Amino acid sequence: MNTVHVPGDGDTKERLLTEARDLYLEGGFAHFSLREVARRTGISAAAVYRHFDSREALLREVCAAGFQIFYAYLVRSLSEPTARARLSACAKQYARFGLEHPRYYRVIFMGDGQETSVARPLERTSKDPTFLVLVDRVRECMADGVIRRGDVEETAVVIWAHVHGLVSLRLSGHLAQIGAQAQFEAFYASSTERLLVGLAT
Repeated sequence: MNTVHVPGDGDTKERLLTEARDLYLEGGFAHFSLREVARRTGISAAAVYRHFDSREALLREVCAAGFQIFYAYLVRSLSEPTARARLSACAKQYARFGLEHPRYYRVIFMGDGQETSVARPLERTSKDPTFLVLVDRVRECMADGVIRRGDVEETAVVIWAHVHGLVSLRLSGHLAQIGAQAQFEAFYASSTERLLVGLAT
């Protein structure tokens, strides 16, 4: 058993997830405890165990919440009229999620290196719904002839590495010289477009 759902305690659980997310970002997994999450939330440690039976279970739930928001961003790309436009929109939505939800982005993509089996329950494989969105966009672009044919997942990983690199560098302050968010978004769009042009047939 990992998560215990208690009817009527939705607000408390939401607060627990928020405090757990922020505590993890402050000190990493080594300094993460249910007792400290309980203190910050203003409830007893016993009450935390009504929802989660371990710190691993709580962090997995934090990640699941982040991935749910992330997925909601990615599926917005499906409204575009062409395969190429959907792929471009997918890349754009990736950045929007990172910039608008930097704390969740940091937890699920920029952990402290100790969370491999804890804070990343959804590995980057073809079974991950968020990665599958990108894989499907690449596959349809190959089918339409706007990206040269090849290993679909390998190409998706190349695109993911590119966009993740840009967003992570921005969030860590290494691209501050580009300017405000509007300038970064323009740079990001231009850089991503150049990558996709390079992948064209």
